[in-house]
Amino acid sequence: MAGVGLTPNDGRWTAAQTRAQFAAIAQLRWRITVNAFRRKGGAGEMIARIITYPLFAGFAFGPTILVGIGAYYFALNGHLDHISWLLWGTFVLCQLLNINLGQPGTTFDPTQLIRFPLSLSNYVAVRLFFGLLTPANVIGSLMALAVAVGATVALPALWFYSLLSLAIFAAANALFSRMVFAWVDRWLSTRRAREIFTGLIFFFSLGFQYLNFTFNPAYNHHHQANAVSAARLNAGINFYHHALPFLAALPPGLTSSSLVAAHRGQPLAALGFMLGCAAFAAAFFAVFALRMRTEFRGEDLSDQANAVSRKAKSPAKSIAAAPASSAAQPEIRFLGLSSVTTAVLGKELLYVRRNTGIFYSLVAPVVMVFLFAGRLATHSNATWLFPAAMAYTLLGVAPLAYNSFGLEAEGSQFYFMAPVRLRDVFFAKNLVNFLLAFVEIAAVFIIITMIARMPSLLNAASGLLWAATTLLFSTTLGNRRSITAPKKITVAKMGSGKQASPLSALISMGLLMGSAGIGAGLLFLGIFFGMPWLPLPIFAVLAGVAVFVYVRSLDSIDRFALAHRDELFEELCKK
Repeated sequence: MAGVGLTPNDGRWTAAQTRAQFAAIAQLRWRITVNAFRRKGGAGEMIARIITYPLFAGFAFGPTILVGIGAYYFALNGHLDHISWLLWGTFVLCQLLNINLGQPGTTFDPTQLIRFPLSLSNYVAVRLFFGLLTPANVIGSLMALAVAVGATVALPALWFYSLLSLAIFAAANALFSRMVFAWVDRWLSTRRAREIFTGLIFFFSLGFQYLNFTFNPAYNHHHQANAVSAARLNAGINFYHHALPFLAALPPGLTSSSLVAAHRGQPLAALGFMLGCAAFAAAFFAVFALRMRTEFRGEDLSDQANAVSRKAKSPAKSIAAAPASSAAQPEIRFLGLSSVTTAVLGKELLYVRRNTGIFYSLVAPVVMVFLFAGRLATHSNATWLFPAAMAYTLLGVAPLAYNSFGLEAEGSQFYFMAPVRLRDVFFAKNLVNFLLAFVEIAAVFIIITMIARMPSLLNAASGLLWAATTLLFSTTLGNRRSITAPKKITVAKMGSGKQASPLSALISMGLLMGSAGIGAGLLFLGIFFGMPWLPLPIFAVLAGVAVFVYVRSLDSIDRFALAHRDELFEELCKK
């Protein structure tokens, strides 16, 4: 950014300097992105992105095509007011994606730009641009464009109103996301607020799934008329009609109302509805700018800055120092574990208790199994129910091993300075993952036993051996990836709690899916050939191999970590 802070002779800031600042920031972001693929491990990250981006594109085009077809159908049949349903679906989907995918992780802290001669308006513009290109906002904009195209194809005379009103809606939707995330970062600056916010997300997301399974006829296996369901449906319809006047005054309702007014030949009314939606967008931007102004003035949202200082109580009596013992104190072992392993184990359990993001990822699969088990428990799929549920619960545990030092950040350096073996440190971290997996599998077993029926002993033993094999192999790879491809986690930032780098997440998912495919294939072969015991000895042998590989990997983890410590510190110690 050299040269962009110089002012001309009259001392006034010029538009050319503003353009130079934006160009310098864009060039900086581009160079950081390019250079990230040139360092060690960058090729793997590039491969991961090449694989995941087409998957993301497919996921994005699916809802986009659906809302486009829906808009065409509603416009063709004269139900332009129903387009608000599509827009509400677009809005809800964007917010759910923002919560689950988070905001884009920048390679540097944008607040560091404050030290340069940057005006408040330019800082707000930069921060706004950084957050607009999120996956959720891209999908929302594409869906809004699809609605405009669908309505235009059905009613070509509305092309101008469709494009303009949907463009305003897309802007309001994106600005709402930026506003919410800017203030959520402020609210999440304390641990108690993070716990409350995660609880709300947990309640609403799983509550939505419960409503889906309860009211969706596709999950009714009996195909019988249900008076209670009909009554619930009528109650929901009545509630919708009562809430409709309030919903019509919000951006999705205003956008559909503008299309209805334009179709009726009322351009002034259509323009008024568009201005109402634009007023919402302006209000969202104003609230976002207010938050950015506070950041621009130097507010620090770190846990250290928000810690409450307490006065230390002075002791009533002076306490004499204990005499130093000349003999070394014997090491106290807990359950045969070394003192280092015990200390790290306690610290990791404290992380799990205080990190609500990890708690959500662990509890959500168990709750989903609770919702699914009763409806999928039939005689034909009883054999598959427990293994499938167990594989699903491992989705929350397996990725934890791929970023073991993410929460410790700069503190990971002390492991290399202290007289401890990293073997003991990793074993303690892995032990927590094994314990969490055991608790989750036990919870799934109890849920299936109570709601459906108890799995057979043979099925349970085969499933447990499969889970042990999968978890051991995944943990072995995860320990190495935790050193070579760590990811710093800032719990006070919404969406920064992803547990692994893109390539590590892809490896974890691929290993879990591959192992699940092998397990399902063996289970199918056992059923097909009338040998249900077939998976048991095979999984027993694989579990023994997994234990051997895991132990050998732990024995060499100290040398491996010492050889790759620069890669570890480069990522975890950056600001």
